[in-house]
Amino acid sequence: SGVPFVPRFLSQVVRWFTGIEIHPAARIEGGFFIDHGMGVVIGETTEIGEDCLIYQGVTLGGTGKEKGKRHPTLGRGVVVGSGAQVLGAIRIGDYVKIGANSVVLKSVPDHSIVVGVPGRVIKKKVIRVGESGPVEVLDHVHLPDPIEDRFKALEAHIAELEKKIKRSEGVESIMRIHNTMTGKKEDFVPMAPGRVGMYVCGVTVYDVCHIGHARSAIVFDVMRQYFRYGGLEVKFIKNFTDIDDTRLTSANDLGVQWDDVARKYTEKYREDMGRLEVEPADVEPMATEHIPEIIETIKGLVDKGYAYEVDGDVYFEIGKFGEYGKLSGRDLEDMQAGARVEVDERKRRPMDFALWKASKPGEPSWESPWGPGRPGWHIECTAMSMKHLGETFDIHGGGADLIFPHHENELAQSEAYTGKPFARYWMHNGFITVDREKMSKSLGNFFTIEDILEKFDPEAVRFFLLHTHYRSPIEFSDALLREAEASLDRYYLTLRRGSNFILSAGAKEKAPGAEEFEGAVNGLRDKFKEAMDDDLNTALAIGHMFELIRELNRFLDGKPGGERARSLVKDAIEVMKETGAVLRIFQRTSDEWYSAIMRVRDIGITERDILNEISQREDARKKTDWDRADAIRSGLLERGIILEDGPAGTAWRVKVGG
Repeated sequence: SGVPFVPRFLSQVVRWFTGIEIHPAARIEGGFFIDHGMGVVIGETTEIGEDCLIYQGVTLGGTGKEKGKRHPTLGRGVVVGSGAQVLGAIRIGDYVKIGANSVVLKSVPDHSIVVGVPGRVIKKKVIRVGESGPVEVLDHVHLPDPIEDRFKALEAHIAELEKKIKRSEGVESIMRIHNTMTGKKEDFVPMAPGRVGMYVCGVTVYDVCHIGHARSAIVFDVMRQYFRYGGLEVKFIKNFTDIDDTRLTSANDLGVQWDDVARKYTEKYREDMGRLEVEPADVEPMATEHIPEIIETIKGLVDKGYAYEVDGDVYFEIGKFGEYGKLSGRDLEDMQAGARVEVDERKRRPMDFALWKASKPGEPSWESPWGPGRPGWHIECTAMSMKHLGETFDIHGGGADLIFPHHENELAQSEAYTGKPFARYWMHNGFITVDREKMSKSLGNFFTIEDILEKFDPEAVRFFLLHTHYRSPIEFSDALLREAEASLDRYYLTLRRGSNFILSAGAKEKAPGAEEFEGAVNGLRDKFKEAMDDDLNTALAIGHMFELIRELNRFLDGKPGGERARSLVKDAIEVMKETGAVLRIFQRTSDEWYSAIMRVRDIGITERDILNEISQREDARKKTDWDRADAIRSGLLERGIILEDGPAGTAWRVKVGG
């Protein structure tokens, strides 16, 4: 009523012509944009921060109950989807996204997504990879939309029908995986029904391994475990490069024999992987164990005209292979010499790569038709994969940094040699970054597995690496590992709570919400499989597991009792352990978890000390010395140990997270 007549009149005129109604007293900062604005209403006490975006049909209004400030306040960078209503004197935090047709009645924290009626908040980080590396951004395109969700449900139904058709035709896809060769997800159908052949490039053993190596190892270990979970027989090959320029340099720097370096760091790699619960491959071949196969392959390439010899070196002539670049999507004429590609005027093309290198004085060597020498980097994987899996096999995997030049060269020489397709599916895991930059030994920004495991339990490291989709980049930090540790602690707290309930549940049948909980328990296997079948989406699979954790806690909050409730809780714990076994998480008792956390925390107290304090506290309680009992509890809490009294006595746990 305090707004002059003219501004009100102009506001109505604008509404008549544009369909946008902005009341005159609204405060709007710079960068505000309305996309397809028909039906937009912005109340008079609304405040809108910088760089906000709203779509058609949005109402930023009041509930009719307030006086004075009656309309919402939007922070910076807020996006409001079409048809959404934000009502009342509430605050919408910075960089919030509100899904289409949502109704928001409560304040929303920064960096959140809101969906539904009434709106519910979902925390989410969005990372895009640009020229400068991964950057956290607000995804303006993929706003949560109920109509889009219905289309996705329809697509899933169609996909299920397609599976049934293929099953009836005797051709059943095991899952869908992203094939680097085609750049899209494809149905994975093994060459031999019921059997899968996998070859994954391992490490060059010249130094200790960092967390980036752990990611690749864990990703493909989980892939193998999931195939087995589905009843498939898997032959998994992972090589060691034990002869290489970098390893020879390392041996010279250390003043030791080259094979001593290989032996030392191969053993160290296996030790690190064992601590991370990575199962060894079925075959772990060494390059130097396959010299005859390597020489035979090179001879075949020379005979076919794909390779040439110069002064004892043998090079693959990439111009002779017409499909060079098809894996990495690079044009041959535009390529520049990349990692491990030597610039040598003797080569016919700068990008021709070495298959065999003439030995230099003091270097290890093997006799060959071209004189003493050693294999190049790429040829070893061709020879070893063909020996152990055949000329064509199912899956070739490795880190994204191997796509070019290593896997491109490996593919070219293999298909040139056999005239057949090499690997049918190519899979590559994303980088781990530090301060938005790829982690690598050459940049000196890497963290060794050994150093990380001094501060964090191996299960927390696995969880950290698996709670992001394998193709997405992961930003590494201690803070994010602490978040992973806290998430695991939530599971083990729930496990302890469920286990205590199983031991102490009364005989009286009482199970409020049992039907809903039973549905969640019975549905986890299908949800887990659906997520993993979608390009090994471990992040979504873990999300489904934590949905069941939430439902289990909700069920226990209802104070159930009786045999049915006990059986449901047992089933919930069992299915979480079963699905967790595929990821190699959730396999310990809660006591084992807290004992493990004790080992990586410097809290100046041992388990024996804790048990002694608990015993003294019990004595004090028996004597009704409550002050003494409380003092013991408080003293332990100051040191990060929480005591919990229950029907079975007093248990302890380490305080994890905030």
